[in-house]
Amino acid sequence: MIVVEKDRKRNQERSHGHIRESLKPLLQRFEESPTSDLSIEIALLYDELGDLETARYYFERALELDPNNPCAYYGLAMLFEAEGEVEKAIAYYKEAIALDPHYIAAHFFLACLYDDIGEVYLAIYHYEQVLSLDPDHFYAHLNLGSVYEGLNQDERALYHFQEAEMINPHHHLLHFNYGVVYRKMGEYEKAKESYHRSLHYSKDYPFTFLNLGLLYKDHDHDLDQALAIYSEGIQHHPTVAVLYYNRGCIYALKGEKQRAISDLKQALRYDPSLLEYLLEDPELAEVKHFFEKKEK
Repeated sequence: MIVVEKDRKRNQERSHGHIRESLKPLLQRFEESPTSDLSIEIALLYDELGDLETARYYFERALELDPNNPCAYYGLAMLFEAEGEVEKAIAYYKEAIALDPHYIAAHFFLACLYDDIGEVYLAIYHYEQVLSLDPDHFYAHLNLGSVYEGLNQDERALYHFQEAEMINPHHHLLHFNYGVVYRKMGEYEKAKESYHRSLHYSKDYPFTFLNLGLLYKDHDHDLDQALAIYSEGIQHHPTVAVLYYNRGCIYALKGEKQRAISDLKQALRYDPSLLEYLLEDPELAEVKHFFEKKEK
């Protein structure tokens, strides 16, 4: 699980009205004496307001005033990324890094972007650059560990999760990732403990419920405990299809066909693509005829 913690130093609690009041004197100063840094400050405020077009104008003005300002390239990279222009975002992050090789945020978000598009070795390189500059960067350790887990380099993954834990032992996604690795390594009790610890810190991530329920179902064959986990997950995430689907499987295995059908209908309501999987699922052999008729 890659965690992109894009803390762009925004104060989310500030009202738009307060931001606009802050802009007035800055715009006046810029009109009287424009500088690259002031232009970036203005751009960031417009970005906070969600006015990306004006933010881009001021980032570009910053480059006109100082073509070697790495923060302006970084700001434009942020905007391109927000607009889904991945190649442009990568190019501008790289420009920022070329001008300032110690630009931690640029390395970090470039790493995240590379991982998003499957360039995992470039992602690794830039996460390692972050850690060479800031060995206590929690999210770089967490994300790098997740990359290594995806490459089945589980010992390396654990190393980075352990490093992250020394920095912040209370982050729920850290313990979720521990659970993923321990399950792969066959250490099922440690995996369950990790998922339970993740839920102790936060119930905001539905896949923690999913993975923990699967462990109880598939490894412990404890259908009642799996059912309880999925039901709790649905209470917290009432529109997540896979939780209904997996609870439906539990009901089917317990012979409670009507409850199974009800949950599976809810799953398909939120994610119709699950139908193909449902029709091939051996756990649902006793109820799939209901959905075969619906398909026809």
